[in-house]
Amino acid sequence: MQAEPAQLLMYRFPPGTRLEGGVVGALERMDLAGAPRALDALFVARDVLSGELDAVDLATGRAGGSVVAMLDFRLDPARRRAVTERTFAGHPGGVPAPVVRAIGAALEPGGAVLVVLVAGDRPADLVDAVYRAGGRLLIDERVDAVTLAALVPELLAAR
Repeated sequence: MQAEPAQLLMYRFPPGTRLEGGVVGALERMDLAGAPRALDALFVARDVLSGELDAVDLATGRAGGSVVAMLDFRLDPARRRAVTERTFAGHPGGVPAPVVRAIGAALEPGGAVLVVLVAGDRPADLVDAVYRAGGRLLIDERVDAVTLAALVPELLAAR
């Protein structure tokens, strides 16, 4: 069975961007409203001081039942490390760790990338939150997929 067309959105945030919760809040509202619906998502950031990667995908971020766990990722460094390790460990439907690392390798220290696969209309609330935070659009295209893992070539080409 072929997947319904979905919208693939990829945004890059420059070094120094302060993600104050607006983007996670928009994802949470999508989760609660159900339309448009986030099918999958991936956030990768390079620490400005250490250069280490932090990463969370939607499956890991929803481990507690909602994307609220993504707030912990943003606010708690110990939780961020644990979530990153789970994201890199791999899980069904997750983006393979080498691909996450390749996306992260293209980031400057302090930079970040958000990739969202959406069923339904373009999520205006999320788009607004990304632009308010200083994000820049890298990909905006219709795709036939329900997971980001099915879109590895697109993700690697745009990083």
